[in-house]
Amino acid sequence: MSDKFFICKIRDRFGILLGIMLILCAFLYGSTSYAQHYVTKAYTPDIKTIQVYLNANQLDLPVIRMGSDDHVKVAFDWMSHKFRHLAYRVRFCNADWTPSELEEMEYMEGLNEVIIDDPYISMNTTFDYSHYEFSLPNDDVKLTLSGNYIVQVYDVDDPSTNLLVACFSQQDPKVSVTGEVDGRSLYGVNKEYQHLAFELFYMGNFNALPDELTVVVRQNGRRDNEVYGLKPTYVKPESLVFEDERKLSFEGGVQYNVADFSHRFRYSGCVERISFHNPYYHVEMRPGVMTDGKTSVFRKDVNGGYLVHQQDVWSDAEVDYSVVHFSYPLEEPWLDGSLYVSGAFNEGRLDEANKMVYNYERHQYELSVVLKNGGYNFQYLFVPAGLTFGLNSRAEGSFWETENEYQIYVYYRPLGSDYDRLVGFERIFSK
Repeated sequence: MSDKFFICKIRDRFGILLGIMLILCAFLYGSTSYAQHYVTKAYTPDIKTIQVYLNANQLDLPVIRMGSDDHVKVAFDWMSHKFRHLAYRVRFCNADWTPSELEEMEYMEGLNEVIIDDPYISMNTTFDYSHYEFSLPNDDVKLTLSGNYIVQVYDVDDPSTNLLVACFSQQDPKVSVTGEVDGRSLYGVNKEYQHLAFELFYMGNFNALPDELTVVVRQNGRRDNEVYGLKPTYVKPESLVFEDERKLSFEGGVQYNVADFSHRFRYSGCVERISFHNPYYHVEMRPGVMTDGKTSVFRKDVNGGYLVHQQDVWSDAEVDYSVVHFSYPLEEPWLDGSLYVSGAFNEGRLDEANKMVYNYERHQYELSVVLKNGGYNFQYLFVPAGLTFGLNSRAEGSFWETENEYQIYVYYRPLGSDYDRLVGFERIFSK
């Protein structure tokens, strides 16, 4: 039924005024029905290099274990030396990263409007920036529930506007997970897909109905192709078995491209050259290529992660930024979709900021981004028109032998409860 027909029917039956009221109600209902699914992201181009990681390891996923000394580090750069009066607040989320309806006092103790003190100012760098960082939990903020959390950073002079969101989780382990990855799937044996199978075991006195659990699986931390809300294939007295071949089959892809531009002269990996064009340094990556489709090429990667550092400086305040150029040669552009550069450095987001643009003169896709110096993993993903997840097979190839990391999150919401507890988290590696 078209919108015009719907409006005419309302006018005919109830009158213009009532029709307008109904339309307004429908609009308001619709606007609240599509709640925001939070991802780690900056909402201003002035903020770069958002890092959210566990303890002191930049490569470790931000999942705190309750009752431990774990903490999550949140760090970012404001691309200016101008002082900003910034603060943060913490919010609890559901398993799907939509906002929870819990009140602050139900998930935390302490303050929830905390000033970010003492940013350090960059020195001897071509890009000016101010570095901010803090850890959670801390003396001001105690997190009392397991589950998903976001940190919202804002300007004290304008508290209603979020400058960035950083996502992390806290787990209270009640289940353990074992599993394996192999080349067997509905799409063939030992070809381009991997199949994940795993089993959840109840710990201690914990028990749950299958409908009370929400299971989420990610490949290398990607959100675009994550599997949400899995149901068990088999139910045992003390465990649940998950072997859904349709939902748990993933493209193996290829090993991530590796690039290290932490030194202007001793660069490595996919870096082709580093040059200075006043006022900035420019890093050119080797052009992306499709594999021969027959053999998997092994490269030691960190499954999409990145590490900020610079070899020739004395302090973190001297780590510079560079303009990094990606290219993917192709005689003609693909008309049935778009090409993206993806990695943990951009949270794997397939948005306009990471979308490559076809250059008809050079016959290649291109993307230039400003990145902080260090070592990076990245891959090229093709997104077919009408879809929201990326494919390796079109851009670089896909092999079941590729080494990948699968993260399994298990959430628990007992009947009658109004929030999702994180009761299990495990990482499983393909062999």
